[in-house]
Amino acid sequence: MTTARSPHATPGETGSSQPSRARFRDPASSAGFIDAAWWPRSRDLPAELPALLDVVWGAGRDINRITYNLSAWDPAPRRLVIDGRTVRLGGFTVGEPHTATLTDAWAHERVDILVIAPDTDPEVAKRALDLASAADSTYRAGELLARAAGTAATGAAAQS
Repeated sequence: MTTARSPHATPGETGSSQPSRARFRDPASSAGFIDAAWWPRSRDLPAELPALLDVVWGAGRDINRITYNLSAWDPAPRRLVIDGRTVRLGGFTVGEPHTATLTDAWAHERVDILVIAPDTDPEVAKRALDLASAADSTYRAGELLARAAGTAATGAAAQS
């Protein structure tokens, strides 16, 4: 088991020292497929999760399980301890590569997150964060990324 710390950890502790680049739908909605978007700074899941979970836990959500696509991340342990809480990680080879699902131990609470690749153009990433966090968004992860890239490309072409 690996130990990671939140972004508010003291110097010398593991985990990111920067806040999470995540946006959640506000207001929350049961419509659609994506509840939030997250733009991690690296593909190191144990280093990136503390900042994300700091936001999620700060909102009162009792999340302790994360499933993700193995092709989108570097190898990660099956369990992490973050701020004294055990978090179970499940990597899979099937499913949408641009999503992660956060649940509680009983799978009553579920948050489906669009994961924006760390090396994504900042304008595209910002647009994807905005699109995914819109209260009326009903797009799937791939559609959100395509729309964000298309909008960014159209905007850049219009400026030339």
